Amino acid sequence: MKHALIIGASGGIGSALSQQLAKTYKLSLVGRNLAKLKTLKSRLPNADIIPTDVASELELSALFDMLESIDLLIYSVGDIQPELIKMASSENFQRVIDANLTGLFYTLKYAEAKLNQGSRVYVLGARPDLISYRGFAAYAAAKAGVKALIEIAATEMKRKTSFTLVLPKATDTDFWKNVGKVPKDALSASEVAKAIFSSLESEAQASLVVG
Repeated sequence: MKHALIIGASGGIGSALSQQLAKTYKLSLVGRNLAKLKTLKSRLPNADIIPTDVASELELSALFDMLESIDLLIYSVGDIQPELIKMASSENFQRVIDANLTGLFYTLKYAEAKLNQGSRVYVLGARPDLISYRGFAAYAAAKAGVKALIEIAATEMKRKTSFTLVLPKATDTDFWKNVGKVPKDALSASEVAKAIFSSLESEAQASLVVG
């Protein structure tokens, strides 16, 4: 059975993906929230759960040391702390950068040795038109960095794996706790998960627009 690693499995999209993939992949589920990971495992008893802080290079290095080879890697970690630039705290800025960008950088650094030939990598991005708002400076900068990072990673690893940047419209997840009211036309996490799952049956594309 193929092996899928989901980093951010305790979040809305990561959790939905775990359930989509459970029948066809052996799962390694990574996140910071141990309680949520345990709840997820109660529904997916054959999955392994590995609490990990993606902001820690040491923890991510240790994670990949213990993992078997990987056929599918999904990075769905994200955080947002809306603040005007002139009022932004360094702690919140670093938190947003770490979750969205730094963790991805360390993930790719240590994942390369474990990715199988023909493997696929999906990373949750953000559409520029949906994040160009007051207070979103740190988040928008992080997501712009994500796009640039995976473009270069795709070039460096093109003989082994393919990269897809997932670009959903507004999605009903815990993201909105820090932002405001969920839009009426927001996608569900399951809809995004299904779109990613369905795309696995087709040739890899550089981006996957959902909704």
